[in-house]
Amino acid sequence: MKLTLDQIKKITVGALRIWEDTDGVHFSKMTQAQEDAFLVIGNKNALSTTGVRLDFWTDSSFVTYTVLVDARYEVKVDGVLTSHLHATAHTPITVTLPADGHAHRVTICLPSHTVSGAFSCVELADGATLTPHKFDCKMLFIGDSITQGWNSKLNTLSFAYLTSDHFNAESVIQGVGGACYNATTLAPMEFAPDVIVVAYGTNDSNRCRTLSEIEQNCSDYLEKLVSLFPGVPTYVITPPWRTDIEMPKPYGSIRQVSSVIRGVAEGLSLCVIDGFTLIPENPDMMADVLHPNDLGFCVYAHNLIKQLKF
Repeated sequence: MKLTLDQIKKITVGALRIWEDTDGVHFSKMTQAQEDAFLVIGNKNALSTTGVRLDFWTDSSFVTYTVLVDARYEVKVDGVLTSHLHATAHTPITVTLPADGHAHRVTICLPSHTVSGAFSCVELADGATLTPHKFDCKMLFIGDSITQGWNSKLNTLSFAYLTSDHFNAESVIQGVGGACYNATTLAPMEFAPDVIVVAYGTNDSNRCRTLSEIEQNCSDYLEKLVSLFPGVPTYVITPPWRTDIEMPKPYGSIRQVSSVIRGVAEGLSLCVIDGFTLIPENPDMMADVLHPNDLGFCVYAHNLIKQLKF
C-alpha cells in the first residue's frame, strides 16, 4: 500500500510546508517567507529538513521507504533506534516490524544537515492500519547550528530531538547553521506552540564588533517574536561554553554576550536559561570548538529539560 500525499501529511511532524512534485514528496521546516529571508542573507542551511519526521502507528509487518536524496535517515520502532544509515537515492529501504498483530510506533527521521530530505515512496502492507502519533504538547525550537544538532553522529541525539521526545512534543526544530539574531527571518506561521525555545548568540559573538550591535539585533528579534506569539512561554538560552571562550573579541569577552542577551530577554519578561548550566566546561563533551558531541548533546538536553516549566 503506497501512502498518498494526504496520508503522508497526516503523519508528518516538524514541517511547516509539505508538497508533492513529479519526483515525490518534499518538506520544509520553514514558512516560504522565512526560507526566502534566509536565502536573501545567503544561508542555505534553512533548506535542510532538521526535525522533520514521519511519526505513526501501524500493524503492518514492514515499512518500505525510498528517498530522493543521498543522506542519513534514522528510524525508531516503539521509541528505540533500529536503523541509522546513509540511504542511497531511489533505493528502497525496508524496515521489518513485529508481526504480532499489534500496532507499533514508527518514526522515520529525515536528515538534519546540509540537504533537504524527501520521499519518492512510502509503503505499508496492503490493508495495514495507519494512525498518526498523538502528542501532549507543541514546541518550537529556534536557533543556530547547536539547535540543528550540528556534528552529532545521530540526528535524534540533538538536544531539540531529545527534549521533544521527553515531553512527547510535536515540535518544529528551526535550527539553522550559521544563523544569528535576525528579525527578518521571523514570520507568521500556522503552527501554534505551547512553548518556544530560542538559542542564538554563538555566531553573533563571532560576527558582531560591538555589544550594542548584538543588543540591537537581539532586541529587534525578540520583540518581533513576542508580537508573533503573544502570551506563549518563551525560554531564551544564552550561548553555552565553548573551547575558545577566553579568546578576546573587538568588544571584549565572549562572556559579555550572554549578559547582553539576558538583559534584553528579561526586559521583555522572557525566561532566561544560562547556557553554561547546560553543558560542562569539558572538552570531552565537544565535537569541535563550538558544537557538543553526542554525549554533550545528551547532557545539554538533560539539563535543559530540568529547567523547562510549562
